[in-house]
Amino acid sequence: MNTLENVKQWFIDRDLENGGRLNKQSLKLSEEFGELCAGYLKKNEQLTKDSIGDCAVVIVGLALLIKVDVQEIFKSSENDRDVMTCFGFLNKNISEFQLYQDYFAKEVRKSSLIRTIIWLKSISNALGYDFEECFELAYQEIKDRKGRWIDGTFVKEEDLA
Repeated sequence: MNTLENVKQWFIDRDLENGGRLNKQSLKLSEEFGELCAGYLKKNEQLTKDSIGDCAVVIVGLALLIKVDVQEIFKSSENDRDVMTCFGFLNKNISEFQLYQDYFAKEVRKSSLIRTIIWLKSISNALGYDFEECFELAYQEIKDRKGRWIDGTFVKEEDLA
């Protein structure tokens, strides 16, 4: 199985469909984007790579929640732009998804996720990183994670106490 299929199965195994909520998962994407910004600004390569992968993981969950083909979301390629332009467009797409998640058709939300992946891949490319490697690093970090859904958010076992 490839990373995308593994991440998809991770969400399925943890009952995302019955436990996750779209509004909470879109906030999670914003949280991961904030960590990506922090990693970039601090010139912390490990945090930046991890955050690119973490954003991609959350996008898989969002795609499953809106019931669109996850493969289609990820098949897009990157744009050749400078890194700050990529950050700006990524921020715009994440914000739009969050704002319009309840108001637009599934196709509009799907397009927003596709553009979000395009900009994540573009940031990876601009920084000289391999997007698939970033995605795999994030999966390796979560693959054995246990926890439960609380009010639409997956809470890690160690944070439940």
